[in-house]
Amino acid sequence: MRRSLSILTLAALTTTGAWAHSPPGEFLFAVQFPDANIPTVDGNLAEWEVVPKIPYEYGNEWYSDSAFGSGTRGEIDVSDLSVRQIVGWNDNNNRLYLMAEVFDNVHNSDREDPAQFWTDDAWEIYLTPTHFDHVGGGELTVKQSFNFAMPPVGGNWGQNLPAFEWRVDPFNDDTWKLEYTFTGEEFGESTYYYELWIQPLDFIPEDGDRSAAEETDLEEGQVIAISWTFGDFDEPGTAYQGFWSVSPESCCQATNDMVMSELEDIDWGQQAASAVEADSWGRIKSQFVDK
Repeated sequence: MRRSLSILTLAALTTTGAWAHSPPGEFLFAVQFPDANIPTVDGNLAEWEVVPKIPYEYGNEWYSDSAFGSGTRGEIDVSDLSVRQIVGWNDNNNRLYLMAEVFDNVHNSDREDPAQFWTDDAWEIYLTPTHFDHVGGGELTVKQSFNFAMPPVGGNWGQNLPAFEWRVDPFNDDTWKLEYTFTGEEFGESTYYYELWIQPLDFIPEDGDRSAAEETDLEEGQVIAISWTFGDFDEPGTAYQGFWSVSPESCCQATNDMVMSELEDIDWGQQAASAVEADSWGRIKSQFVDK
């Protein structure tokens, strides 16, 4: 279901200046994990099942065939590709947590060059916490991208830009960690389950010097720019059979607005570190209007 926020609610939520992102007037939401319930990144998504579908789960109702800015909303062929994803965050460690469940009638991973993730079925995440992207010029760049095509080829787990290069290990110290599992045929009809945490960065030197980067201080109500896509190849050496995205724009950009949610009173299955105040976040969500 499509949701939008009133102008007054938007003003209360945003902590940054004005910007123009797409789709206009729509917001994604990241669920806040208490310290005691931070997901273990192991490819087992059971911990995510308690997260409410609305407003946190995003699936096939978004955009298909959007690789070149021609996305169509809600017309994905679920017999070919079916996806769902949730994003979370934690206030104390300032990390984003992402899960994805992807059914594919043919899981393709046959690239000869380990670096060419875009020729196989891939999960791509683009992140700009400050909404300002200086890629292509200027002293600093703030966009991070994380690109994964599983299983690894030649030991290559994925690409992290800018200048974090290709990784041959699923755990990159303090930048990200990815794990995955699957059911079905590894290279046939299957469902892949991905878990990832990301350390978002406000500023990254053009040379990618991690020691000089500035970590993002995530806060409740903060709005960051983020988008993610799934490319679908069924036959080697051909064009995309499908390209699913939360953004109608072309690939490789962070164009969606995502709100860092307050801590909700969710039954996590164990004692949460704290609980949401009585009506603050519920009142915000009650101002959604169907669009």
